[in-house]
Amino acid sequence: MPEAHSLEQPGAVGRIRAKWRGVEPTSMIVIEYCGDGDPAFGGAADDRALGPDGYILRHEQRLLKIEPVEFATLEDAHEASKLVKNRRPQSMLGVAPTWR
Repeated sequence: MPEAHSLEQPGAVGRIRAKWRGVEPTSMIVIEYCGDGDPAFGGAADDRALGPDGYILRHEQRLLKIEPVEFATLEDAHEASKLVKNRRPQSMLGVAPTWR
């Protein structure tokens, strides 16, 4: 079940950090993954970032240059993921780290 691997779930911080093998990113954003397959190839995926005030950004908001929230620690991203106010059904939350 994909939801068991979602960022807000207990144990997510340890599971994700183990994949990083001791190298912490400089920042990260929370991503809501929803749907399957790349739309360029006929899929229906519609992945979106977490924005200010705990809301997943809609496409119109990105066009208005509203930026995703950047987190300095995985723990902060994990806590924010527990408070998302407009999560879509059947979605999964994850992090997109930046190492530079």
